[in-house]
Amino acid sequence: MISLWRKYSFSILFIILSLVMGLYLIFNVSEDDSTNIKITVQDGDSLWTISNAHAERFGMSTSDLVKLIQKENHLFGTTIKSGDELVIPGSYLRNNNKESELAFETN
Repeated sequence: MISLWRKYSFSILFIILSLVMGLYLIFNVSEDDSTNIKITVQDGDSLWTISNAHAERFGMSTSDLVKLIQKENHLFGTTIKSGDELVIPGSYLRNNNKESELAFETN
């Protein structure tokens, strides 16, 4: 038994650490999913109008938020339809709010 441990200890520890990290990532991602912001597209909305309305909230420029929305929703252009649901990850909002709070504290 001891010779088996000496021979495979690194492999066993690697597998255990991989499992622990995998479980951590699974539960960490599920928490972030619950804080996502869902936007339902209304008549007359475009990516630019939606981004313009929310850009300040995320601490981003309108064009950067358009790119983020396109990336996160797998959009290959700027065409959206009424009734579409767009998702903005809550992690972007959380990170920018922390930076804003720090900026206010230092002033």
